[in-house]
Amino acid sequence: MAFVLQAMHSFDLPILGILGLGAADLRMAGLYVLFLVAAVTVHEFAHAFAAHRLGDPTAASQGRLTLNPMSHADPVGTLVLPIVLAVASPGMLFGWGRPVPYQARYFTRKVTMRTGSAIVAIAGPLANLLMAATTVLVVWVLARVGVVTDPLPFQSPERLFFNLNLLLFVFNLLPIHPLDGGKVLAWGLGSRYQPVDNFLAQWGWVILIALVLSPVPILGYLLSPFYQLGNTLLDAVI
Repeated sequence: MAFVLQAMHSFDLPILGILGLGAADLRMAGLYVLFLVAAVTVHEFAHAFAAHRLGDPTAASQGRLTLNPMSHADPVGTLVLPIVLAVASPGMLFGWGRPVPYQARYFTRKVTMRTGSAIVAIAGPLANLLMAATTVLVVWVLARVGVVTDPLPFQSPERLFFNLNLLLFVFNLLPIHPLDGGKVLAWGLGSRYQPVDNFLAQWGWVILIALVLSPVPILGYLLSPFYQLGNTLLDAVI
């Protein structure tokens, strides 16, 4: 399942009245939602592809081994909520895609079920990292041929798409269930620390909601170093 929490402008959350939105605001909102759908689609496809390669036919049998956005979009998390937030609070995105089903018992015996689950989990964030890296490469090429000569504006499509995928990568690898990082942590802990994983599986939603709604910008503190490092890299290739 792909989750994204993106608060732009150093994770500030400016609230704009809908009636005060101009054409530029609506353009930004449209780009946010369009890029979110694309990023979530590739993220969920990567989960399905990894499970399929490990021998599990579940995702493919349910039509999830595809890049068709409608197969991965959650009506609320991918469409309604991001559109509302993009219009009401252009600096913030929060959304998710439909979780890709898999059954670890079908995995090839070359890996354990715990390892296979971790591979499926990490495939989604890695797909977003690949898209962010591809964006950097495209910007580098554009800079080399003279199409881009100055640092990209904050509102540029290239920077928006890069930041969205970068934050999808980092946020989803936080070691909390139901994020992908929770399954990676379970693999790292091993069966010896199963009670720890059980606790995080039971209370992960509560912890995640508390982080999102906390008056102290904990998530901002966690994500901003990656955000700043990524944007420094993006500027450096120009």
